[in-house]
Amino acid sequence: MKSLPIAVLSGAALVTMSFSGCETPGQGAGTGAVAGAIIGGIAGNNVRSAAIGAGAGAIAGAVVGKIAQDERRAGYVEGQAVVYPEHYRVATPSRYYGYVISPYRPHAMVDIRGIRPGARVVDPVSGRIFINP
Repeated sequence: MKSLPIAVLSGAALVTMSFSGCETPGQGAGTGAVAGAIIGGIAGNNVRSAAIGAGAGAIAGAVVGKIAQDERRAGYVEGQAVVYPEHYRVATPSRYYGYVISPYRPHAMVDIRGIRPGARVVDPVSGRIFINP
């Protein structure tokens, strides 16, 4: 009887983590595996159930992570910046036309030809987002 509230709580944690912490397929798989192992262990009360839950959670987490990653990239592929609530640094113009210097270490030179001023750009070296001046 004690395992039912724990299973419900674990299921709620799995759903929450599936939608909030999966930026990439790898992160999603890791989060899903942990949550699945917890739920499987509680539900089956043995190691085999935990292993089955971990496998199922890893697959589900990887799928959710891949969907989140594709959604994030879609805004840049279509030429529209994805809206984020955070504030970003602004790149420094370089002496070469169509290139800026990233505000993030190692301050790589980034090709911004065809990207409108004020748009959010992903630094290909650091993976962080900055504003095109």
